[in-house]
Amino acid sequence: MGHAPENTVASFEKAIALGCDEIETDVWLAGDGRLLISHDRPTDAALTLDAVLDLCRGRVGVNVELKAERDDARAGETGRRVATRLAERADPDAYVSSFWWSALEGARAAAPAVRRAFVFSDSPDRAALVASARALGLWALHPNRAYVTRELVDAAHAAGLRVNAWTVNDADEIAAFGALGVDGIMSNWPERIPKG
Repeated sequence: MGHAPENTVASFEKAIALGCDEIETDVWLAGDGRLLISHDRPTDAALTLDAVLDLCRGRVGVNVELKAERDDARAGETGRRVATRLAERADPDAYVSSFWWSALEGARAAAPAVRRAFVFSDSPDRAALVASARALGLWALHPNRAYVTRELVDAAHAAGLRVNAWTVNDADEIAAFGALGVDGIMSNWPERIPKG
């Protein structure tokens, strides 16, 4: 997003050119059933999920964030539809993430083999968070950078979960998170993140 508007072909191509391991994109379930890409509620001109997956396949992983507005049932249906689509495409480098537990539950019910990650921007009880993540068979936790601690990283790793922090743009903070053992860093300036 530091180089081109988010959720656009230009931003995905720039991430690929910079050698990123994966891109993150936001998907909504439209009223007509299409899966559309947009940070906020999309317009009819929005890219489709399939277009983004086609662009990225074999080039970069895709973190598909499941979006919804104040509606658990809609979030669950979005999770079901997206996970089904990812399973049909059999792309091992694509997975879903969401702030909505119901979206992740829907994804698990529809396609249990599709990896899932919980996104959060607060400080939930660590033990309850990890227990819930394990019960839902999650692959990763995606905390906002402000809530990354050594205790969280250690507890997640002990439970077999990855920790991928967002949005980390400061070089010193990137280095500090690396020292904590964070598995992945989402950044608007990915070239600041050391490879390897």
